[in-house]
Amino acid sequence: MLTRLHPDGSTANPLVTMIVLCYNQSRFVLETLESVKAQTYDPTQLIIIDDCSSDDSVATIEQWLQENGIRSTFIRHQENQGICKTLNEAVRIATGKYISMVASDDVWLPDKIARQVEIMESQPERVGVLYSESFQMDEYGHCLPGTLIATNWKLPEMPQGQVLDVLMQGNFIPGLTTLIRRSCYDEVGLYDEDLPWEDWDMWMRIARRYSFVYSPTSSAKYRIHEKSYSCVDPRRMLRDLYKVGLKQFHLGNLTEHQKATLTVTLMNLATELYKQNDKQASDILFDLWRATGNKRARWMYRFARLGVSFRHLQRANRFRHGLWHVCSVIGRNPWLRQ
Repeated sequence: MLTRLHPDGSTANPLVTMIVLCYNQSRFVLETLESVKAQTYDPTQLIIIDDCSSDDSVATIEQWLQENGIRSTFIRHQENQGICKTLNEAVRIATGKYISMVASDDVWLPDKIARQVEIMESQPERVGVLYSESFQMDEYGHCLPGTLIATNWKLPEMPQGQVLDVLMQGNFIPGLTTLIRRSCYDEVGLYDEDLPWEDWDMWMRIARRYSFVYSPTSSAKYRIHEKSYSCVDPRRMLRDLYKVGLKQFHLGNLTEHQKATLTVTLMNLATELYKQNDKQASDILFDLWRATGNKRARWMYRFARLGVSFRHLQRANRFRHGLWHVCSVIGRNPWLRQ
């Protein structure tokens, strides 16, 4: 896409860096690239990184670039780096005022960048991130019912402004719908390469210093298929989310309400791992107890350490509550005490 110039030589619009991340998505990557190409906005910088795919992704991308004459930076990893390190590589060479990124199995709608830049340009500098809803589709590109946020979160309204309190409950922001002010990374730093997943931690770090704005126009299509992260290993996803949340707890500088909310979120993740008989559940419950002082985490840790399943723990707990109820009734009734 050509960049329009003012008579004085300056660009009409701020530069937007578009980042496409690929790992073994040769089946879907062309659809993603075509959605990037179809963007109605200019000027843009395109960065594509393949993280050492073992399928035909690299050849597919190279052929698409050659056939379309697209100017881009295409980086091919010889070893798998992981998503956080890969994103950091892209952000370091990004020169746009704004950054938007998409995985190579998802799709942008044609006016995503144009609509979002218009909104962000009307916002003050302390608005760091814009996000929107996303449609959902299956592996064949067929639309699925519901939108991404509404399907997974029961929010009374879409959070805007100071969103850290809501983010303490979990990551409700679809990364593929975002437009991020480049200066956010200069202030809060790049993605944490010690973490297994990138977005929730980054949103919380940005939300500590910046406001967020919601666009009511859906801007993308999120693909659900057998290789989707949440479908491949649900227990790994729970462990990864727990690690991200615990890091935020240790960072401190949270209000009492935020600490309490994050503790509940972490407890829910740890409990779900215990329910699923995850081998790391007892260690996670122990860490949670030590970090937060949560009594329920301590109690569940002791049972998990002894090898008591969550199902048996529930039975014992129901018996304990039933016994307490009987004793309380007897205590209140003098006839039953005789």
